[in-house]
Amino acid sequence: MQDENYSEILTRLADKASLKQALYRSTLEVFGTMKTLLSKIATRMHQDYGVKDPSVEIQYKENNQFEAQLKFSGDMLMISMHSNIFNFHDGHSIYQNPYIKADESLSFCGVIYLHNFLADSIKYNRLSDEGSLVARILVNKEKHFMVEGDGALGFLYEDLAMNVVSEEKLIDIIERSILICLDSDLILPPFAMIKDITLHQKQSITAASGYPTGKRLGYLFNSEIQSNNI
Repeated sequence: MQDENYSEILTRLADKASLKQALYRSTLEVFGTMKTLLSKIATRMHQDYGVKDPSVEIQYKENNQFEAQLKFSGDMLMISMHSNIFNFHDGHSIYQNPYIKADESLSFCGVIYLHNFLADSIKYNRLSDEGSLVARILVNKEKHFMVEGDGALGFLYEDLAMNVVSEEKLIDIIERSILICLDSDLILPPFAMIKDITLHQKQSITAASGYPTGKRLGYLFNSEIQSNNI
């Protein structure tokens, strides 16, 4: 029995562990390409627009191995890679795809996220501020990918079997993400919603370097601030 269990362990390692390590390396390579492309887009944006209006700051920054960001005026597009490998939940429609039916290991994916934050959220370290997930890119061992996201990114790259990673497609995803960021504006909350505030809440706001803010929230004053500080 022990020999059987140990043999099963070795089989599982071959089936899963080696696969996930290979997938991690592939996803890291794709993410490296994305960082390079984001940097090139930043340079191009700065040359074509930032020079014309220096008040509009355009800057690329690599935070660490797994995160980089593009600042353009008041917006920040942040790309990040998860260090783990994932699979889809049982019953997901992807398992009906003939591409996956032929080899179920193709459903395992690395994940790259594209988030939109306010540039001031990063600048002032407003930890209560909310960002928005614009899209996530799922990459399998063959470097096929699919995208889940806002707008056209919700359907343009939904077929894992058909989409293979290329610089052209990654540029398209990044540029569409930037456009989504630019199309999303801060919404001013109703006056009555923010009319009342306690001194403790106001002092908490000052200590946190400003009003907790997010594009979909506007900014917060009342009980929502208090609940965020609990």
